[in-house]
Amino acid sequence: MSKIVKAEIFKHRYTLEGYKLSYGTIKEVFPVILKLTDNNGNNGWGEANAQRPFTDEDSEDVIEVLRNELLPLVLEEDVADPAHIDRLLDPVRPQADLLAKGAINIALLDLKGKSLGVSVAELLGGPIRQSIPVSHPLNNGDAQDDIHVIDERMREGYVDFMLKMGTSPIAREIERVATLEMRYGDRIKFKADANTGWTRDQSLEFLAGVANSSLVFVEQPVAKIDINGMAMLAQRSKIPISADESLTGIEKALEIIRKKAANVFSIKITKNGGILRSKALAGLAQQHGISCYANSMLEGGITQAASLQLAVTIPNLLPIGHSFRSVLRLVEGEVTDFASNIRNAVVHLPRRPGLGTFVDEARLRSSALGIYSLE
Repeated sequence: MSKIVKAEIFKHRYTLEGYKLSYGTIKEVFPVILKLTDNNGNNGWGEANAQRPFTDEDSEDVIEVLRNELLPLVLEEDVADPAHIDRLLDPVRPQADLLAKGAINIALLDLKGKSLGVSVAELLGGPIRQSIPVSHPLNNGDAQDDIHVIDERMREGYVDFMLKMGTSPIAREIERVATLEMRYGDRIKFKADANTGWTRDQSLEFLAGVANSSLVFVEQPVAKIDINGMAMLAQRSKIPISADESLTGIEKALEIIRKKAANVFSIKITKNGGILRSKALAGLAQQHGISCYANSMLEGGITQAASLQLAVTIPNLLPIGHSFRSVLRLVEGEVTDFASNIRNAVVHLPRRPGLGTFVDEARLRSSALGIYSLE
């Protein structure tokens, strides 16, 4: 039996040129990267992407709970049963610390896949697709800003774009959508994401203004705690509503389903507790006629690889571009080769076992802001 005998935690930094969201421009984030090693010398990698105010925790919170509460329970556990370890950790602050629990789950599945010589997708039941189109984000701005980016990226094969919103007047955002749809017609698919930046009234105004548009969905227009508001919008809107910030684990998913607060689950691996818990969310969505969107935070190649391994197995995945460009936003700090899987605006499932992604450990160790070891 293979047992986990060592855990190493790396506090790291990713820098960005500047990513404009409803709550400000982000120029750096601090991921927590986890390495688990078994008694046979095999290793697996996980990642947690704490990002306040999007998440309740910051990286120091994640490191503390990993070191003092979760990893001591994981050492000496059997690598062969990641689901058992999930169940072991679930009672520790139930429905909380999903970022830390997710990093462990990702690392365990990577380790198990490598030990068996199979991909994580195979461990999840097998892929039903080998590649997924990639969506391109568009910062908060106006249509002219967007057009410059879209025209350039179309030459690279991109036909799906996410419009970040939440900072401009609603009338300007409605005009933005109309201008872009008039210019590009059915050559481009657009989604809108307000990142909780609107009130209920502002959301209603926007949804009424774009009611005859071809937007694929509008994501998280109101505060993450306002699931009742999401439900009201979903019932009144002609455009599907996607839950992102509100979707944090099974309990919240069940509340969203019960209140009919979303037509789409925007699944982010790291904030939903890792691969197996996210797979459960996707399965729950399928049971209730809800589609899934593979979304990303400001994350590196380990989390992106985990998201891809899950996404290729999801039957109810929307037939559009999904968020696999996070590593391409990073100016400094990326330590994997995940970007090599993205070609001509399509991300391809790698053939290597586990997550299928190489981690440059020497580079990570030399650039880490802190390293903590348990064994």
